[in-house]
Amino acid sequence: MAKTRIKRGNKVYVYERENYRDEFGKVKHRKAQYLGIEETIDGKTRIIPPKKRQKDIEITSSVRYGDIATLYTLLKKYNIIDTLNDLIPRRGLPVGEVLTTLAVNHIVNRETLNMLSKWYQDTALEDFIKIPSDKLNSTNLGAVMGTVKKLVPEGIVDVCIKLFDKIKHLETGSTSLLYDITSTYFYSTKLPKARYGHNRDENNQPQINISLVATKDKGLPIFFRTYEGNITDVTTIKQMILDVKRIDFNIDALILDRGMASKTNLKALAGNQIKIIGGIPLTSNEAKELVECDISEENELIRPSGLIYYEDKPETLFGIKGRAIVCFNHTDLEHERSLRLKKIAVAEKRIAEIFNSHECNENLSCLENEIKAAIKGVSDYFIVTNDDGKVSVSPNVDNRKKAKLRDGKCLIFTTDFEKNAPEVISLYFEKDIIEKIFNCFKSWLDLQPVRHFDEGHIDVYVFVCYLAYLTLALYKHHLGTNGWEGVKESLDELGRIRKTTLTLGGEKIDKITVLTKEQKEIIEKLDLKDKLFLGCSL
Repeated sequence: MAKTRIKRGNKVYVYERENYRDEFGKVKHRKAQYLGIEETIDGKTRIIPPKKRQKDIEITSSVRYGDIATLYTLLKKYNIIDTLNDLIPRRGLPVGEVLTTLAVNHIVNRETLNMLSKWYQDTALEDFIKIPSDKLNSTNLGAVMGTVKKLVPEGIVDVCIKLFDKIKHLETGSTSLLYDITSTYFYSTKLPKARYGHNRDENNQPQINISLVATKDKGLPIFFRTYEGNITDVTTIKQMILDVKRIDFNIDALILDRGMASKTNLKALAGNQIKIIGGIPLTSNEAKELVECDISEENELIRPSGLIYYEDKPETLFGIKGRAIVCFNHTDLEHERSLRLKKIAVAEKRIAEIFNSHECNENLSCLENEIKAAIKGVSDYFIVTNDDGKVSVSPNVDNRKKAKLRDGKCLIFTTDFEKNAPEVISLYFEKDIIEKIFNCFKSWLDLQPVRHFDEGHIDVYVFVCYLAYLTLALYKHHLGTNGWEGVKESLDELGRIRKTTLTLGGEKIDKITVLTKEQKEIIEKLDLKDKLFLGCSL
């Protein structure tokens, strides 16, 4: 041992220096401990030790804490974890704690099952979950997912509804429900549910369809189901009605997109006394007739998309008594009419080219097929005749006039006679809330692509995403924000808070990093400070 002296101003600080050899054999020095201040008194030099020696301090761990603690606390506050354990009991690792870990991981930084344990070690989850990190290996995680898999889709819907029972009180009074379907794609073609169908992601991959029912006001998820990738949206309503009837909740109305509002579905919903607010596709003659009328500009409503005019009148549609609300928008009129006229012009040009080519003049069947292909998509605006072996094409003037009457209009049909027209219109056009939920599933929670999993594990995987979104919905509710803007940013800000565990003189102390102004404001909004930092030193 040797001594090192460092002069600062008029004081000399003395440290004990230790010599050692590095990996290359070179002699190096390092400070061993602080001895004190060197002073010369009456010609004698001595070292004055510190008045109060610092006890030995050892940092035993430093883990990600702020966002982890917040998300776990919310699930614990609403008894979600214990409910999962009660509904899905098993020996070994508890389902509630494992699914919570997977859900929080999806929110914070999704990892594969093989890498989950490593991520888990850098978080405070072990302090809450009480599962050693080495137990969260892919084998044990797969076993837990296998237990959930045994529930089959029907059982998973039951679990979702039970979880909703724990949070439904957050919806004050009755609320409307939203229903829609999305899809997620696979790189595997060997799963029975993964099939080729209408692809919303514009790729050529097999997919499954996922339906979701959520509350309109808070965006709380109620339940989901998975379907084969080639099933059409409109055919899922019958099952949805059966599931909705199992919910113990005061439903104001069910809001449906135009893709769901078929004649059969509307009759089924009305027959089950479920109020409807639905967009009606202008494909049936009944729907077309309702909008082919003049709309005065007396009734107007400002929407984020612009000014709309509307007419509200009692009507019977497909034998169902209700109200037909016809909405009109000048911007939509110009867009729809311009698009249709362009398509008609393209078709007319192609028809002229077919007649001038003389390629099919001697083959009527060939000529008719060429013309049908040319007018595909706008065939209602042409009349194709074959008189005595001569094919001719002329404009369908009547249909073109009626189309002009429908330009810029949409039809909303409702069986709710209590709400006024502006309320119904606002409810319908705010249905994009569920699209934002699906966007959260796909973009934030990494729902897609699903790279593997066997058939049963697909539903478990989607259930983990469902649980992750439920956690985010609770966080968003406590944050007090209406939209999703700023939600992820605030959670990322909390993620910068770390917890460091120190051993000080044999005593274990948990220290939280100094909170920034932004972090303090977020925690104050959440109203969770007492629960988040219980037992921690700030």
